[in-house]
Amino acid sequence: MKKSLIRKIVVSFLSLAVAAAILLTLIYFGVCGIYFSTTDWVCGMIKKYYYYDVDEQAVRSAGLENLTGNVLDIYSGYYTAEEYDALLQSNAGNTLGIGVSISYVDNSLGKGILVIEVVGNSPAYRSGMRAGTIITGALYGNGQSVAFNSLNDFSDFVSARAEGEQFTLVTDSGNYTVSRQNYHSSYCFMATNDSEWHIEYSESGQSEIVKTLSDNYSYLPDGAAYMQVTQFFGDAAAETAQLMGQFNAEGCTSLILDLRNNGGGYVDVMQEMAYVFVGDGDYMSAAMTARYKDGDETIFPVNATAEESCLFPSGCPLYVLANNGTASASEALIGVLVSNSVTAYENIYISDFSDEYLQWSGMQNKNCRTYGKGIMQTTYRYVVTGEAIKLTTAKIYWPNGKCIHDVGLTENDGCKTVEAYWCVTYLDEELRSAADMIFGSGQGA
Repeated sequence: MKKSLIRKIVVSFLSLAVAAAILLTLIYFGVCGIYFSTTDWVCGMIKKYYYYDVDEQAVRSAGLENLTGNVLDIYSGYYTAEEYDALLQSNAGNTLGIGVSISYVDNSLGKGILVIEVVGNSPAYRSGMRAGTIITGALYGNGQSVAFNSLNDFSDFVSARAEGEQFTLVTDSGNYTVSRQNYHSSYCFMATNDSEWHIEYSESGQSEIVKTLSDNYSYLPDGAAYMQVTQFFGDAAAETAQLMGQFNAEGCTSLILDLRNNGGGYVDVMQEMAYVFVGDGDYMSAAMTARYKDGDETIFPVNATAEESCLFPSGCPLYVLANNGTASASEALIGVLVSNSVTAYENIYISDFSDEYLQWSGMQNKNCRTYGKGIMQTTYRYVVTGEAIKLTTAKIYWPNGKCIHDVGLTENDGCKTVEAYWCVTYLDEELRSAADMIFGSGQGA
């Protein structure tokens, strides 16, 4: 009798468990839709959220790996679970590598691997390497050497090095010893005519502003500061606030904000960074407005997170540098600055590139303008498998109602242009030319 009773209790318990599982599944599918594969889920997400109309059969025929720039626009695409996890880590500022963004050149600029960006706090940055450097080869092991004649040569060499293994990069500006390491990215930098400030992170993630005496920006007049923001990821907003606190502590009286080659990033980082620049006066509460295909809107507010000592002083002159690589969140931040009269169109300086660069980059139709990306992407994760799909979901409007999508900012808006040979050069002659235009040779700030 006891065994029979126990068997009945176990069977009843299992029946209840199965029923509960079925109920939860029905609830989940009732909310999320019934999908029998990742492709079904992707098609459902596209139909529900994608800003443009797409034929479902075209999605299925293309395959998940071939959606970007084919069925979907160039800003949308599919991620495997592993790819999306890695992306989240990178965008949070945590990366394994040496910390350079590169391209290959073989022209009057030089021949080799052109360093477009050196990520702050990375092994390459700590070695002293800076953007505009051209890497020609490397020294490693017991006196072995290698030349780089393509991007693949460089990437294959670096990826073959063990984590922590030191090697020396040979460049046109000297040799730099680096190794592949895990590091926390820094996205902001500031300088005056006699000092530089950059942000370092400890292994525990604690940030520290490091000041060094430097005459690299000696052409800036007294009182003028230069601040570069490279991306809107990780702790970029907090870093901007920290450096703005240093700006105020130094008694600076004008600022050049460099957003050249900044392709954007996360909206919430832009919202917090916007407050650093507008929070010292009366400002529009909206940082931007997203308008979806059904006409609904979402207002993204300026997020008040920075301390008062880290706010840009109201009425202080602000000048912005931009180029055809300035896009998305960068353009949205400019929209906040212009809409709130923190800066004006005539204080925005846009790169006028050489014919050689335009031909090399294929950007002839985007010269003397910002990129013109006034659309927003949202990423959705499929909880069943961990895969994800990033979709263009809305058009973006500035606080003053302007949408710059496919147009960008140009001289027609009142912006000025400054001659630039390449997207980046080691001595950054473009910045010096812009400073001369802003302040005049030998003029104060």
